[in-house]
Amino acid sequence: MHDLALPFIVSQILMIIAMCFDFLSLQYKKREHTFLCLIVSASLISAHYFLLNKVAAGVIVSISVLRFITCYFTTNKKYLFIFIALNTVSLFFTYKDPTDLIIYVGLIIFIIGNFQEDNKLMRKLMMGGTSLVVVYNAVIFSPMGVITEGSFLISGFIGYYRHYVKNKE
Repeated sequence: MHDLALPFIVSQILMIIAMCFDFLSLQYKKREHTFLCLIVSASLISAHYFLLNKVAAGVIVSISVLRFITCYFTTNKKYLFIFIALNTVSLFFTYKDPTDLIIYVGLIIFIIGNFQEDNKLMRKLMMGGTSLVVVYNAVIFSPMGVITEGSFLISGFIGYYRHYVKNKE
């Protein structure tokens, strides 16, 4: 029991730290600041999944770190297709059970959002993809995963309101 408990506890602590970066990321209007926070957050979230022995999710989120670094510099659609292909190939090699498909679909939506030039559309798609990631974390029983991704989703709504709804009033 001790061996199983420590990785779970550490994984949940990593998610608490990731939650801070996730929440901050969508409060910035500049996409560069958003993606810097997401680079840190995705690194921690990936480690969280590996500690929970969710290899498919860990690999897919590891690829997200590279994607966020790429998105920091460009919205070129050729990279969109490269990252969708990378996620698909990684799922093919790491697939264990049907729940892996939930995070895969959520991250595909998220990836499409990442490469949008329109910041409003980017945020909407990221919130849609995040909704599925919340479901995935609930299904695999990662309480801090649900809270972290739920916090990211709430941050998305707050940031969207602050930057695009409130400013129209």
